[in-house]
Amino acid sequence: MIRAFMGGLIDRAGGVDAAAALVGARLNHDVSKGSISKRQSGQLDWPLIEIMALEDAVGDPCVRRWLSKSLPEVEQGACLLRGAAAMAREHGEAIEAIADLAAGFGCRDKARKEVADSLAANERMAALLEGGAA
Repeated sequence: MIRAFMGGLIDRAGGVDAAAALVGARLNHDVSKGSISKRQSGQLDWPLIEIMALEDAVGDPCVRRWLSKSLPEVEQGACLLRGAAAMAREHGEAIEAIADLAAGFGCRDKARKEVADSLAANERMAALLEGGAA
């Protein structure tokens, strides 16, 4: 997977020669295009410092982002954020349906449904928190 990401970064950098020059400039030492080619083909492993240098040069931390997803705390945090976003969305829809009803052009059944959806989102978050995601 790392080779695929790095291949994309090399292409975006302008090819092997340009990637070698960018990495070398970031690290303040020469990096040969042969080493970049061998890393790209899988003959050599990518050193983390060179991965980070090319990501920074291109402006896309794709390998770091992919690697961070393997950390349980990152996935747990993302899960909590998705749950919080769902709660906010459902609460907003419930508030809108209630406000429409109060203003005289809403539907009581729709307001009930939106409030029920809002409560369900709260229950999902409570279950998530009870399960130890945070």
